[in-house]
Amino acid sequence: MWLLIMILLNTVPGLEKITVLNTFTTSEECQSERNRIGFEMAAAYPYERDFVIACRLNPKQIS
Repeated sequence: MWLLIMILLNTVPGLEKITVLNTFTTSEECQSERNRIGFEMAAAYPYERDFVIACRLNPKQIS
């Protein structure tokens, strides 16, 4: 299971540093959605660089 996450690079009171946005079965599905959201966020907030959108393998799935 792949997690699409947003990582805040600055501390924001009341918000978690890492937020799970969605889950996916494959890394390809996750990367596709990461790219879509990344492009939309860059267009909507062109001067904001205090977050990262990333795909990570769910640590609970690793054995």
